[in-house]
Amino acid sequence: MSASIVRRGAGIALAALAAIALPAAGQGTVSPLIRGMDLEQRGQNREAAAAFREALGTPDLVPALLGMERAYAAVGQSDSAFVVADSLAKAHPGETMVQIVRLRSALYAHKPAAAAAAFADWVKAAPAQIAPYREYTQLLLEAGRLAGADSVIAAAGKIPGAARTLAAERARVEGSRGDWDAAARDWRIAVENGAHLMPAASFALGEAGAASREGIRNALLAAPVSPGARELLAELELAWGSPSAAWTALSSLFPDSAASAAWSSFAERAEASEAWLPAREAWRAVLGVACEGDVMLRAANASLQGGDARTALSLLENGRCQPRSAGSQRVAGALRVRAYAALGRPAEATAALVALTLTDEQRRVLDRDVAWAWVRSGDIGKAKAMMGDALDEDTTGVRGWLALYEGDLATARRALRESGTPSTDAVRALAILARTRAERSPALGAGFLALARGDTNTAVAKLEAAAGELGEAAPALLATSADLRAAHGDVEGAMSLWLRIVEKWERSAEAPNADLALARALAARGDAAGAKVRAEHLILTYPSSALVPQARRVLDTLASGE
Repeated sequence: MSASIVRRGAGIALAALAAIALPAAGQGTVSPLIRGMDLEQRGQNREAAAAFREALGTPDLVPALLGMERAYAAVGQSDSAFVVADSLAKAHPGETMVQIVRLRSALYAHKPAAAAAAFADWVKAAPAQIAPYREYTQLLLEAGRLAGADSVIAAAGKIPGAARTLAAERARVEGSRGDWDAAARDWRIAVENGAHLMPAASFALGEAGAASREGIRNALLAAPVSPGARELLAELELAWGSPSAAWTALSSLFPDSAASAAWSSFAERAEASEAWLPAREAWRAVLGVACEGDVMLRAANASLQGGDARTALSLLENGRCQPRSAGSQRVAGALRVRAYAALGRPAEATAALVALTLTDEQRRVLDRDVAWAWVRSGDIGKAKAMMGDALDEDTTGVRGWLALYEGDLATARRALRESGTPSTDAVRALAILARTRAERSPALGAGFLALARGDTNTAVAKLEAAAGELGEAAPALLATSADLRAAHGDVEGAMSLWLRIVEKWERSAEAPNADLALARALAARGDAAGAKVRAEHLILTYPSSALVPQARRVLDTLASGE
C-alpha cells in the first residue's frame, strides 16, 4: 500500500526535499516539515507522522499531508491518515490534493462508504470538474472494484469531454471484462489524447488472447488514419511476434517529421529483434523524409542482414544520401564489399576491399566474406589467396568447402561440422559426407564445385559418377542428382533415378521420398494408375514414414479426379 502512495503522491519530490540539510544546533528552529522528512528517511515513521501533522497548520499543507499519508501507511495506520484528511477536506474543499488524499486514505483504510462519501462531497464542491471522477475511478481500478469504477465512469458522462478524458480508465474496465474490441477503441482515444499512455495501452492490450487480436487490429486500423493508433498497433504486433504486420501498420502514416520519428523508433526495435527486412523498410521510409547518410547506412545494413544484398547495393550507390564523416564512409565501403560478395560478384568485392583503409581485424572479417564469394563462384585458387594464412584456422566453413571441392572428404567433413550454424548447402553436403567413410573422392568434389559454378549438367554427371565410387552414399547422391534434374526440367532423368533408388536401395532413408516424388510426377503427367501404384507402395512399405499422409493425399486427389 505504501508503494502505491509513493508512486501516486502528487506534487513533491521526497529526495529533493530530503536533500535540504537540517540546521546545526543553535542555528535556528527546524520546520516541522523538514523534521518529519528527516525522521521518515531514518525509518522513524510514527515520529515522522506526528511532525507532518504539526506542519499541517503551516503554508506547507500539501507536502505535509502527503508526508503524513506515507508515514501512516508505512506503519499500517491509513485510518489515522483518513481522519485527518477528512477534516482537512471539509476545511479546504477547493484543494485538489487534499481531496485525493481523503479518497485514497479511505480506500486504503478499507472504508468504502467513507470513500463514496468523500467522492460525493468532492463532486458537490467541484461539479464541473472531471478530476473527482478520474481519481476515484483509478483508485477503484487499483482496488479491483470494476463495477464501482464502471459506475463512476458512467456518472461522469454528463460532463463535457469526459468520454475522451476517461477513455483510458474505461478501456481498463473493458479489458478486465474481456471486451477487447471496446478496450481497443478506448485505448485508441486515450493515446490520441496523450502519447504518454502508449506503454500502458500496449501492456493492457498485449494481454489479449490470439482470438481477440483481429478485433483489436480492426479498431486501431479504422479510418481515419491515426498516428497514435498506428504506433500502438505496431507496438502490439512486435510484442505478438509479427514485425512485418507492425511495419504495415506504420507505413501508411503521412511522411512528416512525426512519422519519421515513429519509423526510426520502430526500425531500432525491429533491428533489436533481428527483424531485418521490416527494419529496412522503416529506414527507407525515414530516408524519404530526410536523406541522411547514416540513415542510409542503417537501411543498407538491415538489407544485407535480411539477405537482400541487391537493395543494399542500390542504397549504397545512391548519390543523394552519402555519409560525410570518414568513419561512416569506411562503414559504407565495408557494406559495399559485403554486398558485392553476397551477390556473387567477387572481383568487384575484391576491388572494393583493396580501396579501403582498415584495421587488420576488420580486413580479416571482410577477407572471409570475399573468400566466400570466390568459394561460391568455384574459384578455389582465389579463395585460398584471399584467406591466406588465416585459412588453417578458419571456422566459418570456407576451409571445409575448399577441401570438398578438391575431393578431400576427411578435411571437409571435419571443417564443415565445426563451422557453427551451417547453411542449407552445407547441411546437404554433410548429409552426404556422413554416409561414407571415404577420405577422398575427386568426383564428389567436382560435382559440388560444378554446383557452385551453376553448371547443373556437369554437377549431376559428377554426382552420379561419385555414386558409383561411394556405394554407401549412393542413395543420397542419386537423390540429390534427381532433385537437380527435376528442378531444371529433366523430369524423365529424375524419375529414372527415383525408381533406381526405390528398387535398389529400398531400405534407405531416401526411398520413401523417391516413392512420393515418383507418385507426384506420374500424376502430373496423367498416369493415374502408375501414381496409385507408387503411393500405395509407399504406404504399405513404409507405414511409419512421415510421408504417408502425403501419399494418402495423392490417392485422394486421384480418386476425386482433380
